[in-house]
Amino acid sequence: MRYCWFILLFLTVTIKVAVAGEPYYGTVKKVMDGDSLLMSVGRKHVEVRLYGVDAPEYRQSYGVEAKNYVLQWTSGQRIMIHPEYKDTYGRTVAIISKGQRILNEDLVQSGLAWVYPRYCRKEVCESWQDMEKTARNKNLGLWRNSQPISPWQWKRSGEGR
Repeated sequence: MRYCWFILLFLTVTIKVAVAGEPYYGTVKKVMDGDSLLMSVGRKHVEVRLYGVDAPEYRQSYGVEAKNYVLQWTSGQRIMIHPEYKDTYGRTVAIISKGQRILNEDLVQSGLAWVYPRYCRKEVCESWQDMEKTARNKNLGLWRNSQPISPWQWKRSGEGR
């Protein structure tokens, strides 16, 4: 009988992870960069890409700072994953939160990520764009540079290879 309950619990967790839109908890196993994490959800590992934002690449100016910010923000915490969809690489694109705080938003407010106009389509993106303008006006993070280059432009320029 105990074995049946274990299987039922396992299937419940597995189904919740697979259904886009239903939030679930996980812990961070690894931070790849400022907008990509490897999460542990039960016995599964889920690669998560932050929805609507793009942090500097590791070799870009402020890339290390963005990664360290995410490491500190998630360190030792159970994190809520709000999945939006799966991207072409099979990653879960999600909004990450703990309590009332949202990681995607905090990165933008701190000047450590851009709102990604091509992919940020939810209503919340408008307020994130306002937060980005405020960070830019206050010269926070990457906005200290006179002309920061967004990751999508940096990759296209060939420097990201």
